[in-house]
Amino acid sequence: MDHWHAPYLGLSTIPSELNEFELNTFFTFSPSERRVIDGRRQPLYRLAVALHIGFIRMTGCTLDAYKQIPHVLWTHLGKHIGVTSPEIGTLRSLYDDNPRMLFDHQKVGYEALRFETMSEHRRRYLVRWLKELMMGRPDTSTLLMQVKTWLYQHRILIVHDRELKRLIQSAIQAHEGKLEQALSAQLGDATISNWATQLSKPDDEHGSLQEWMWAVPLRHSTGQMKELFQKIDRLYGLKVATAWPDEVNEALVRHYARRCANRAPSVSKRVRPLARKLETSCFMRYALCSTTDQLLSMFRRWLKEITNDAGRQVDAVRPDMQKMLYDFVASIEACASDQSLDLPGLREKLAELIADIRNRKPPSRASLIRLQLLTKGAQARAMLSKLVELPFQSEAQHPVIDAISLLREIYSKSGQAVLPDDTDIKVGRVWNEFVHGEDRVNALYAFEWGTMSALRMALRNGSVFVDHSFSFRSRATLLIPPEEWKAKRNHYYGHLGWPQDPKEFLAPKVELLDLGLERLRDACLMGEVNIDQRGVHTEPLTADREEKHIDTIRKALYEGRPLGQLPEIILQIDSQVRFSWLLLGREPRSRSELLLVYAAVLAHGTSLSAADISRMIPELSASAIRSMMKRTADERKLREASDAVLQFMHRHPIAAHWGRGDLASSDMMSLETTRTIWQARADPRRRTASIGIYSHKKDGWGIIHDQPILLKERQAGAAIEGAVRQSATEDVAQLAVDTHGYTDFAMGVAKCLHFDLCPVLEHMRDRLLHVPVGHMVPGEVTLATVGDIDLSKIEAVYDEFIRVVASIHSGRCTAVQALQRFGSSARGQDVYDGGVHLGRLLRSIFLIDYFTNTIFRRELRHALNRGEAVHVLYRAIHTGKIPSELAKRHDTMAAVSSSLSLLANALMAWNTMHMQGAKEHIEKVGGEELFSDDLRRIAPTNLEGINLRGTFDFPLAQYAARILPSTAEAAAPARRAATG
Repeated sequence: MDHWHAPYLGLSTIPSELNEFELNTFFTFSPSERRVIDGRRQPLYRLAVALHIGFIRMTGCTLDAYKQIPHVLWTHLGKHIGVTSPEIGTLRSLYDDNPRMLFDHQKVGYEALRFETMSEHRRRYLVRWLKELMMGRPDTSTLLMQVKTWLYQHRILIVHDRELKRLIQSAIQAHEGKLEQALSAQLGDATISNWATQLSKPDDEHGSLQEWMWAVPLRHSTGQMKELFQKIDRLYGLKVATAWPDEVNEALVRHYARRCANRAPSVSKRVRPLARKLETSCFMRYALCSTTDQLLSMFRRWLKEITNDAGRQVDAVRPDMQKMLYDFVASIEACASDQSLDLPGLREKLAELIADIRNRKPPSRASLIRLQLLTKGAQARAMLSKLVELPFQSEAQHPVIDAISLLREIYSKSGQAVLPDDTDIKVGRVWNEFVHGEDRVNALYAFEWGTMSALRMALRNGSVFVDHSFSFRSRATLLIPPEEWKAKRNHYYGHLGWPQDPKEFLAPKVELLDLGLERLRDACLMGEVNIDQRGVHTEPLTADREEKHIDTIRKALYEGRPLGQLPEIILQIDSQVRFSWLLLGREPRSRSELLLVYAAVLAHGTSLSAADISRMIPELSASAIRSMMKRTADERKLREASDAVLQFMHRHPIAAHWGRGDLASSDMMSLETTRTIWQARADPRRRTASIGIYSHKKDGWGIIHDQPILLKERQAGAAIEGAVRQSATEDVAQLAVDTHGYTDFAMGVAKCLHFDLCPVLEHMRDRLLHVPVGHMVPGEVTLATVGDIDLSKIEAVYDEFIRVVASIHSGRCTAVQALQRFGSSARGQDVYDGGVHLGRLLRSIFLIDYFTNTIFRRELRHALNRGEAVHVLYRAIHTGKIPSELAKRHDTMAAVSSSLSLLANALMAWNTMHMQGAKEHIEKVGGEELFSDDLRRIAPTNLEGINLRGTFDFPLAQYAARILPSTAEAAAPARRAATG
């Protein structure tokens, strides 16, 4: 079911205003439904049955309030089934005098659509589904709408809200009771009660322990890292690091912790005991895990920065190699021009110059950086002496764990710290010269730097982990457990649609490679590509010429568009989609609540703060806006709303001309924030502290997925995650990415998830084709191939690789988490190496298509260019810095990202709506249709004449009948009485 349909579910009355799309979608009937309708003898009965069928299709429940039927619907039904529409009062009298007939028509209606009534068996099934849902998505604010959606999808009539709320409440109580029992059994009631008492107590300079634990680092600095160590010590003292029950997963911990943090500590005392116990336990667990994540992330960044500082210090005093070369050349020239030198003398002089240069050969830059780091040994020891107190673990014996154990022992002894002579722990070959040297004090410094470097890499690939962490937990908790994989292996393979035999999986891929190589050979013989030792070379694509008639059509499509004010644009789109209902999980109860929803979206999606928005919408207070921001700050709600707007945009026929439905592109853009945000990174282009927004766009315009991302991180995981999790459109078959959104391992993962990662590599420098070892290739393309793919490596890890893919597909872990574990830091691990070989094979197949198919190459470039055009729209909406209170946390940044996408989609949908009207008018006047190729080159991103700033005035009265039907209906009698 599409996202835009959800707000209609459970309506008890027919909306007073129905547009043409709603009439055609819900009240147009299939042949089988027409047979049911025509089976009634009297025209009035046929009209009544048609009304009931359409209403059930729209709302999923039976029509009981039949006394107010919109005249436009009455006329549409009469025209569609060939019946003259009688007076609406005739239907009222028909049912008022004969309630049995109403029940009969309702039954005929839901049976025609194959709906069934709620039975006890279905009720139990619903409650079981609710409990499973709350394990992964515990937010209860939208459960009512989700239950209605589930009932509609399972063809069960939606019962009254009162009964559904009772079902939801009973499921919540049973679910939370089970969680409470697990927590009590694992942690003990006395411990949890002590935590609840401690949270509300003042904590030194902090207002309370709860406020201190919820606070994030103010900036990236060693001072903030020291405070994080203090937090962890305090949590250890409260025994928070004890074992945690598996029943309370990460999603539940985050939800209940946020619920506790959004409430003042004094108010928490009035919460019912069961809920308070859940919230307190999850808050303390969240505090420990998030603090650990922040600390380890800052440690990894600190280590990188101190190494870079050492590099800069080395570069400042290191001999200038270019100057040395120039001096050498000048000396040779002087010798050559010296007429006093005979031939033996010249040879002797040249030999002296060469010997001098050889003797002056400086050490490598890396070795000088290591020497510089040894002078910073005190900093390394200060950091490691605290880090080794964390309970690092590994699934197998690991040199980093051995090194940490040794360092704990050394630091516990008094006196000068030295490295024992018999130390044989490998922390990196580059440090061996110092670790095994005679100076044992210096050896310890080298050992500490080697340990930190190895720890940084081990944390990244997951071979070393901390149990109380979200981002640095063990790989075993991310992947499907071995026991479950063994038991359900057939199920997972079947769900993914791949054979269990690796040879059967690889054979078609190798066959595709052979066909591609033959195609490349033919292209080479025809002169379409050039092949040499550097790879394959093609003629650069030329830009499409901007033809005059295209500009004329563009002006004509936008000419009749009215001047746009952002508030009215939001109202117009909401009246068509009701995205405000999706954000609240129900119809807004009043004008003020509706405006608060809009204000929350604007406060998240623009650079304006809640206080700024309250000044632009004077009737709303800043505190009320902040409260609504917390309520709607769920990226899943915002993404559903954005998807509904996107689907509305693509309902217009003009959108079908804009591009392929199965092609998308993804890329990152940065949004500026303050330098004090600890996760901010310097944007290489803008030179400002920024946080990234990674978004996926359809080839036919529109944003289908978004997520926040740190700058200077590989984007391949984010690219795969968006393609897999998006639900706005049909499955993506091809995803165009740039160099940052690609790795060889990711290429294999994407293929096993049934879409192709299509990287447009920077300058296409890597144009060599990788083929299996010993594989026969046509002679004409031999120069461009490298036979380094080992198929046996792929076959050896095939089952484990599919386990990783199945873990992503099933939602057990995200693609971002998986690709972090299997990045370059995992080099040498069998699964990673096998996945890289598979990715190289797939990359060769893709590159052959890219080189030999000009249309395909142009499509990919076109898709990426459209993504950049959407980024321009983003920047027009979000013109300043992200407010610091939103940039500090991932969940609020996710709300910023999704709100920005919602506003961008709304602007494109508004443009599309007016472009469609203009297109129909042009074609009607001209008598012929516009060409699809011309329409494809006209984008719905035009902002000319749209005001995105100023005082926000929402003319709600024009749209109240659609957005607030209950409020408008309640106010109708008073309005009619006032008008006489």
